[in-house]
Amino acid sequence: MDERLDWRRRRNVERRIERERARVEAEYGQVLRSSVEFERRIRDRWRQKCLAKNRRIAELEERVADLERRLREREDPWLGYFPERYDETRSA
Repeated sequence: MDERLDWRRRRNVERRIERERARVEAEYGQVLRSSVEFERRIRDRWRQKCLAKNRRIAELEERVADLERRLREREDPWLGYFPERYDETRSA
């Protein structure tokens, strides 16, 4: 009888251990998925901010180029007739 009781106790302990292992594995999986999702959101947000910053830089560069062109036109009214005078790719 003592032997059968020990066997039952051992089986109960093994079942509890398996249930606890399954619970811990499930919790670990949930924490891991949550962490991966969090990192993905951070990367996406960072990527969006970089794209917005680059768009803004391009807008500002275009605006500066436009202002510089308008300033040159104001300084030299002949620019409209002879734009090659300010062609920066040509050598003087």
